Amino acid sequence: MKLNHVNHLYRRAGFGLTPKEAESMAVRSKEDVIDLLFKESEDYTPLEMDLSPFTDFFRNNPNATYKQFKPIFEKNKELRVPLNKAWLKRICDPTEALNERMTLFWSNIFVCQDLIVPYVLQFNNTLRKHALGNFKDMAKAVSKEPAMLRFLNTNRNKKNHPNENFARELMELFTLGVGNYTEEDIKEAARAFTGYTHYPDGKFRMILRNHDFGTKEFFGYKGNLDGDDIINIIAKKKECARFICSKVYSYFVHENIDENRVEELVDVFYPNYEISDLMYYLFSAEWFYEKDNIGTKIKSPMDLLASIHKVVPFHFTEDKQHIFLQRLLGQVLFNPPNVAGWKGGKNWIDTNTILVRLKLPSLLLGNGLIPFSGLSYTLDYIPFGNRLRVESDWTYFNEHFGNLSAEAIANALVSEVENNPESSLIETLNGKNREDFSIQLMSTPEFQLT
Repeated sequence: MKLNHVNHLYRRAGFGLTPKEAESMAVRSKEDVIDLLFKESEDYTPLEMDLSPFTDFFRNNPNATYKQFKPIFEKNKELRVPLNKAWLKRICDPTEALNERMTLFWSNIFVCQDLIVPYVLQFNNTLRKHALGNFKDMAKAVSKEPAMLRFLNTNRNKKNHPNENFARELMELFTLGVGNYTEEDIKEAARAFTGYTHYPDGKFRMILRNHDFGTKEFFGYKGNLDGDDIINIIAKKKECARFICSKVYSYFVHENIDENRVEELVDVFYPNYEISDLMYYLFSAEWFYEKDNIGTKIKSPMDLLASIHKVVPFHFTEDKQHIFLQRLLGQVLFNPPNVAGWKGGKNWIDTNTILVRLKLPSLLLGNGLIPFSGLSYTLDYIPFGNRLRVESDWTYFNEHFGNLSAEAIANALVSEVENNPESSLIETLNGKNREDFSIQLMSTPEFQLT
């Protein structure tokens, strides 16, 4: 497999490779490389935190009312920052690269936000569990997650007082897209999800007295339908597969969607909805590696942080700095802007974020100053002043990049250089020591692309 194709695959399907890792892959066939990518993600490792204050309480108080368990969630506030840090660390240094990439992808499809850390962590791990599994199973599991039940008010959806929020977003944002359902469809679907709620420990609960057992009519199907039935019926519509495949194409291939390529994906995905089959086909397709699809996507803030970490591992030595930096870049993990999630693409870049992005390698690796000019943050807001407190592992850099030429470093870091040997970047930046050369290279507009 060509070296630039290996790097392209792992930048899109994972979070990048070191030069040595990429070279070891390049001697294999494309099929072997893709097989290994999937094999590494055959099993998933849940994101874990110490939730013993919660688990101990629930074990000792199995029948606690909301008023009784509410005080325990005061301990919740101190866990929000470590939770964010745990996922960021997983993204920057994944052992199951494809599964972690898919988890991040699905988190911007099944968008959810909640303040209760055990529920948020459980939701995140549900996405991780189903990330390469069956889409219908994932949708059903998501519909019963306490974080989602709270976020879209399904836990307030009762037969005499239906709440349509989840039913609406299920169709508009999670499965079908605008124009593929009616207001009547929303009303009937909402009836099917009545009675859905959860126990304090996060387990799903159906309150039968709140569930509407009457006949519903949904997309031509009649009966005493429940939420799982609704999701099964939605999946029978090819528009659902097309909606998801369009999202996959836009995220993994190119923002400008090629409808013919999407239809290829639909033929693989529909009607079984096996995510691993869809992604294997995509990464095996010759057109995935076409020149026009390499180095053409703007990195998300998470991709940008992960790509720098792949060159020089770093960690924040003071709490909340990583969240502050995510705010500056426009993507805070577990904190989407709204139920539609992050728009991505060119929306990652504005007059504020571009300043931070181009300065980011210096901020993380070179003790650079945060560029506050034009930003809506003041030094009074930031307890650590205008520099981040970061420890960088330059020993790792020297082990993996120290013996490489400037050209080899540029090939490993920037898709544009690898895809365009005539690039002037190497000539412009060469002559510096490897550390400075790498920081300067990661500070270029070209490094913003993947």
